[in-house]
Amino acid sequence: MLKQLKKKSFLRSLFFSIILLIAGTALALFHLQNAFYSAFGYDNFGDLAPEEIRSQLVDVELWENYGCFMESGTQNTSTRKVSIDNYYYIIYTGNMDDEGIDYKYMAIRVPAKYGDQMDIMAENTWNYMITSPLTFSGKIKKMDSDEMRYFKEYWQDAELTDEEIEEMTLPYYIESVEYKTAQRVLYLALFGAGILMILWSIFRTVKAAGGGYLRKLYQDMAQIGCSEKDFDEDFRTAASFAKKDMIKIGRLFTYYNVNTTVPRAIPNTKIIWAYQTTTTHRTNGIKTGTTYGVAVYTTISKAAINIPVESEAKAQLILHRLSSCFPWIVAGYSDDLANLFKRDSAGFLNLRYNTVDHVLPDYMPPDNDPYGAQQETVTK
Repeated sequence: MLKQLKKKSFLRSLFFSIILLIAGTALALFHLQNAFYSAFGYDNFGDLAPEEIRSQLVDVELWENYGCFMESGTQNTSTRKVSIDNYYYIIYTGNMDDEGIDYKYMAIRVPAKYGDQMDIMAENTWNYMITSPLTFSGKIKKMDSDEMRYFKEYWQDAELTDEEIEEMTLPYYIESVEYKTAQRVLYLALFGAGILMILWSIFRTVKAAGGGYLRKLYQDMAQIGCSEKDFDEDFRTAASFAKKDMIKIGRLFTYYNVNTTVPRAIPNTKIIWAYQTTTTHRTNGIKTGTTYGVAVYTTISKAAINIPVESEAKAQLILHRLSSCFPWIVAGYSDDLANLFKRDSAGFLNLRYNTVDHVLPDYMPPDNDPYGAQQETVTK
C-alpha cells in the first residue's frame, strides 16, 4: 500500500508541477523583454525608426507634440464625478530632420498632472516655437479599439483619408509612468516569480519521485514503531469514511488526506480527544453555507489536527467509530471539556486516556457496519 500511496503522491504532485511549470514559463516569457530592459536599460525612443517600434521599454525626451486626442479616467460610483487620470497626445517617431524622412505619428499617454505642460508644448509646436523638453519613461503598447478610434478621428478631422492615415501613423502609444524605478522593480519581480515557479515545479517533481512527500507519513508510522508490513495490512483493511477513501480508520491508524500529495496517519493509541467542528459561512450577513470537520487532539502535539468531512452525518460516524473501537478517546465537545483541556491537561488525560487500557480491537467493523462494536481485543 505504501507503494500505491507513493505513486498517487507522485501523480498528484506531477499534475500540479506541470501546471506550475506552464504558468511559470508563460509568466517568465511574457516578461522576458521587460525584465531585459529593466536590468540593462531602456531604449532611447528618439533612436528608434518606425519599423523598430514594438513593445520596448523606452526613455523619451519630448520636445514636440501635436495635441491631445483622448483622455481617460475613473468615475466615482456614488457621485458620478469623473476624475481624469491620463491624457493621450500625438507625437512622432524617429528623426524628423530637414529632409523629413523616416518618421511616423503615434501617441504617448501621460499622467494628468502633465496636461498643462503638454498643451503649452502642443501650441508651441504648431507655432514653430521651442519648448523646454519633458522627460518620460514607459512601455510601448498597441492601441486598443477605443484608443485607435479616437486616434483615427483626430486625423479624419484633419481631412486625411484612411489610406493616408495608415501610411502616416503607427497604432502604438507610450504608456508613461511616474515612477520608473517602481516599474523596473515590478517587471524584474514578475520575471523572477516565473523563474521561481519553474524551479519550484522541478523541485516538486524530484521530491515526489524520491518519495519526499511521504516523509511525514513515515514519521507517523515511527510514532508507534509500525513496520511497512503492518502498515500495509492496516491500510488495506481500514474502513473508509469519505469519498475517494480520503478518510480511513484502521486498527493502528486513522488516515486522512489519503489521496493527496501528502497523506497522513494518526496513531490511534495517541488520540486523546475528538469532536465535530461546524463552521457557518456568511457573506454580508447572509448564510452561504456550512462546512464540517473533525478536530483530533493527540499526545504528539498540542495543536489539533483538523480533518474536513463531507457532512455532519459523516463526522458523527467517525466519532462513533473512534469512541467505540478505542475507548480511551474522549469523543464529543462541551465547554467544560474545553476548559479542562486548557487548564488541566493531566486531569483531562485522567478522564479516559490514562485510566483505560490501550487495547486495540482484533475485529474492525466493515464500511457497511459503521456502528459495529469491537469484539475480541488484543493488547498492543
